[in-house]
Amino acid sequence: MKKLAVFGLAAGAVLAVILVVAKSQQSESSQDSEGRKAEKRREMFDKMKAGMDAMPDDFPPVVMFNNLAGIRENSERILELLEKERSGTEEPVV
Repeated sequence: MKKLAVFGLAAGAVLAVILVVAKSQQSESSQDSEGRKAEKRREMFDKMKAGMDAMPDDFPPVVMFNNLAGIRENSERILELLEKERSGTEEPVV
């Protein structure tokens, strides 16, 4: 039961950070430079990384956080396949 509670808290914390990042990106004015936005994203990412480093390596949110690059590559590949399927240049993926 304690493991479930810890997992729930960690998942909630990750979700809260994602929501805060999304909200802050919406509230920033269009006058902010891209460099400043990128710096804020790097700072937030570094804060998340520090929090994840304090958790065990096999903890599910840590595993997900450490595999972000792979997840992004898979997502891009899936989107490319869907675009090809939509345009009719490739057989539908089953």
